[in-house]
Amino acid sequence: MIELSDNWGIVGHEWAVEFLRRSIASNHLAHAYLISGPEGVGKALLALRLAQALNCEQAGVDPCLRCRACQRIERSNHPDVRIAGMATQAAGAKADDAARQKELKIDTVREWQRDITLKPYEGRRRVFILHDAEKLNEAASNAMLKTLEEPPPYATLVLVAHTAGSLLPTIVSRCQLLRLRPLPRAQVAAALRERWNLAAGDAELLAAWSGGRIGWALRLIEAPDALAARQQRLDELLALADQPLVVRLRWAEECAKAYRAGEQTAVFETLDLWQSWWRDVLLTAAGCPQAIIHIDRREALAAAAAQYTVSDLHAFVSSISLAAQRLRDNVNPQLALEGMVLAMPERQAPQARK
Repeated sequence: MIELSDNWGIVGHEWAVEFLRRSIASNHLAHAYLISGPEGVGKALLALRLAQALNCEQAGVDPCLRCRACQRIERSNHPDVRIAGMATQAAGAKADDAARQKELKIDTVREWQRDITLKPYEGRRRVFILHDAEKLNEAASNAMLKTLEEPPPYATLVLVAHTAGSLLPTIVSRCQLLRLRPLPRAQVAAALRERWNLAAGDAELLAAWSGGRIGWALRLIEAPDALAARQQRLDELLALADQPLVVRLRWAEECAKAYRAGEQTAVFETLDLWQSWWRDVLLTAAGCPQAIIHIDRREALAAAAAQYTVSDLHAFVSSISLAAQRLRDNVNPQLALEGMVLAMPERQAPQARK
């Protein structure tokens, strides 16, 4: 049974919850909300809690999370709450087509448009939640804009996106924007200890790795094998620094093949992991070790920081970001990844670093 605590049972983002509570209490709901923020920061949960609050049988400003309506919304089977996104779009496609999908198509929005004309069947309001809104293609964006311009009075639309900057400005302007930011590391660690009963050391480590994204940390708790896989993947990435250029380029080629085969999420996760390591090396070299993420590898970070210049480290961290952006911009994946590999810094002799 889900238990309601203060703040709608959400860790952090108190300002966003209070804003929505006041809007419900004063009956000044926006017809559309755009919740943005990094992956795993809590966007999906906030959208779900808003849908529950608007249809809870207690009819207050807080969802009870226990009534039939709240439970059905939690299980995604309430007739007046529709949830869509890349996952639901892929579920309706053939396996090969689903793996290649990179954007939300107009058919997904058209389903909304057909459904939004129906009045509430069981609840007080119809709520439409669209995840991955930043992946709307041009046709889907224009269709969504039309929906936002003429919403029925009984419907609330909630767009969920990693960044509002990837959406049409006209879409953003028609939504109430709630921009969620990563939580302080100490708040994540405290929640992992108190709510999920993690040992202090494990909670500190996961909080550091999460970068303030409580949802990301919880997913790793639920999949302990993913923790070991993450460490193994990092070890493999670190080994590239000792490999000749031909091996590094072969690695880039394999990553590009995986990207083309539909494993875009895995490739982006690999780049994020690698960048987090080199960022920690940069922070250590710059004399800011208190901000590092990989707190379980302090000695290895110190050893690496002694082998590179700060300028070279900064340039390579930037090159990883550039490679990820080029992939999002549909640049040839092999060229983007090879360019990043070619930018890897070379170890410097002690006198060269002075």
